[in-house]
Amino acid sequence: MKKLLFDLCSLGGVSGDEGSVSAYCAEYLMQFSDDVRVDCNNNVIAAFGRKEAERTVLLDAHIDRIGFVITEIDENGFLKIEKCGGVDTRAALDSPVTVHGKTDLNGVVCCMPPHLSDGNEDKAVSAEKLWVDLGLPADVVKNNVSLGDSVSFFSKPKELLNNRITACALDNRAGVASLLKTAEYISDIELNCRIIILLSCQEETLAAGAKTVPFNYDIDECISVDVSFASQPSVDDQYANIGLGKGPMLCLSPILNREMFNKMKKLCETNEMPYQLEVCAGKTGTNSDHIALSKSGVKTMLVSIPERNMHSQAETVDVSDVEAVAKLLSLYIKGGKNG
Repeated sequence: MKKLLFDLCSLGGVSGDEGSVSAYCAEYLMQFSDDVRVDCNNNVIAAFGRKEAERTVLLDAHIDRIGFVITEIDENGFLKIEKCGGVDTRAALDSPVTVHGKTDLNGVVCCMPPHLSDGNEDKAVSAEKLWVDLGLPADVVKNNVSLGDSVSFFSKPKELLNNRITACALDNRAGVASLLKTAEYISDIELNCRIIILLSCQEETLAAGAKTVPFNYDIDECISVDVSFASQPSVDDQYANIGLGKGPMLCLSPILNREMFNKMKKLCETNEMPYQLEVCAGKTGTNSDHIALSKSGVKTMLVSIPERNMHSQAETVDVSDVEAVAKLLSLYIKGGKNG
C-alpha cells in the first residue's frame, strides 16, 4: 500500500489534466477487471460482476489534484500561473513545482526575500502575483511550455514513524488507492451485484466526473471516498477528536442516505473495525453531493480517510486508514461476510 500511495502521489494529474494518473490507474485495474476504460474527460471506469445483476453499486474517488495553470510566459521565460483548485497561496511561495509541458520541467515559485519586502510577508500573496522560474533561457522555455499547461507542487513522498506517510496529492490519491485495493479484494469472488469503480476527474474544480458519469448507469447505491480533517494543533470542534490511525470517518449529512450509514456502522461494529463519525449539517463538499442528485437521485454514502495538512505539500495520512477503507468497502460489497 505504501508503494501504491507513493506511486500515485508522484504523478501529475492537476484538474483537467489527469491523463498520466488515469493511464496508471487504468493499467492497474486491468489486473482485476476485463472491463476498464478511460473516457474523454480522463475518468477511469472499471466494472465488476454481472451486467444483468439486480443491484448496481458505484464506488467513487476523485483522481485529480490541486495545482496551477500557466496563463502567461514573459520575455525572460518566467511563467505566470493561476490557481487550479483550492490552492493555499500562503504555501505556494518558494515552493518547488513541476511544469507539465512537452516534458516535465522542475521550477520554483518566485518569492520576495523578507529583507526586501514591505513588512506584509506573512499575508497570503495575491494569486495574480505568482510566477515560476525554470532557470532556463526564454527560448528553451517557449519551445517546451505552452499557455494552459498544468503545474503541480513537487515533493517526494516520505515515510514517517508509526505507519504514516506525507506527500503532495494524498487528497485524494489516498482514496484512489483504497478503491484500487478494493478492486483487488473483490476480483476473486462471485459478486451478487454489479460494481462500478469510478476514479473521477475535476473534483477540485467543477466535479465534472461526478456530475456526468453516473448518468451512464442505473445506480442503486454509491459510496464516495475522499479525505477529511484529522486533529492537529489549532483544530477544534468535532475534528479535534478525529485521529490518524483510528479508522475511516463515516459521514452523516442531510444529503446522504441514513440507511447506508447505519449498515456501514453496523458492519464496523460487527467486525470490530474502528470507525469515526463526521457530521455535516449541509453539503459535504465532496463528490457525494453531486452523485446523490444524479438522474432521479442515488442513495449515497461518504467514507473519508483522516488527513492532516490538507491542500499542502505535506499532506499526511496513516496507511492503516487507507487499508481499512478498502476492507470496509469489500465487506459491504460481500454483504457483510468477512472472508
